[in-house]
Amino acid sequence: MPAYPHILVVGTTFTVPLPWYRPFRRLADMVGRELARSGFGLLTGNTPGVDKVAARAFWAECLRRGLAPEAGYQQLWLPHFQRGYFLPGEGFAAPVECTVRLSDYDEWIEQAIGRAGAAVMIGGRSGSLAIARRFIDAGKPVLPIPFAGGESREVFHEILRTWGEAPVPGLSQTQFLSLAVPWINSTGLLARLLLGTLAAQADIFISYRRADTGMAAGRLRDDLIEHFGARRVFMDLHGIDPSADWRETIGAAIAACKVGVVLIGHGFMAGDAQGRPRLWDEGDVLRFELASLLAGQKRILPLLVDDAPLPAEDALPEALRPLLRYQTPRIDNANWQAVSAAVVRAIEAVLSPSVG
Repeated sequence: MPAYPHILVVGTTFTVPLPWYRPFRRLADMVGRELARSGFGLLTGNTPGVDKVAARAFWAECLRRGLAPEAGYQQLWLPHFQRGYFLPGEGFAAPVECTVRLSDYDEWIEQAIGRAGAAVMIGGRSGSLAIARRFIDAGKPVLPIPFAGGESREVFHEILRTWGEAPVPGLSQTQFLSLAVPWINSTGLLARLLLGTLAAQADIFISYRRADTGMAAGRLRDDLIEHFGARRVFMDLHGIDPSADWRETIGAAIAACKVGVVLIGHGFMAGDAQGRPRLWDEGDVLRFELASLLAGQKRILPLLVDDAPLPAEDALPEALRPLLRYQTPRIDNANWQAVSAAVVRAIEAVLSPSVG
């Protein structure tokens, strides 16, 4: 089974290898291979064109990586006469176990919406436009490739025009605009955008003491969201619903995450009313977070904020002392951009799908 949801690929239909179809073929091939590399499943129809090219590429890339393509590919098959027009030629010859045979277009679109987490649109005309709009109406993300031409350009601008009322979930407008950058040797940020909009749980947990490094944590969160998407970053001020059990929510977020970013400021070792460091109190939120991250063997990226010192080993409870084993760069206003970029690269190395 794929690690992530199935992605519907729709767009231009073509039956002969005419020169003006080459860009569509290349883009569909790149998308199919990228989905296989990144651990997504692929959903297509059975028409010739981008459906067929993407399916072939996905199948070939899975085999190249020693994966079972039939576990990640689904084809929604519809008879030619039900499409409303005649299409000579056939699409990808999918095995029977990958094929869902349907009787009419309404059934096809409902199955597509139910089975796919999102849609990627490459060119297309009225049929692809109708599918994209049905996905949007159903609240499913659509990532149209505007430089492909055709109706994917219209859908791209339509989403931008209505962004205030219906943004793509989990993505900023700046992230969505990156789809307009033409692809040269790769699909650009496509896989990251799909992960950003489809993530069910956050991959990154930000741990900090609110009264001490709250401003720095908020700024770093903004940087991480702009790169990974809002759904992939957890911070308590934004991730805990009113009346929710904070310990339960934080515990679940830590269990689900892959990386913990720990901010260490001057108040990291702040004391209680009796002067005893709060980290020695088992009810301290920060202690709970750090102990849970360490116990869960998460990848930890500690940062010293401004000129805060690293605590001595004997100043920490024994369960928290492994925190001092990690390289701890310093981040401040002067070097913020460089260190923030380094943190992003380190997280990207952990989160990048290693399929095959």
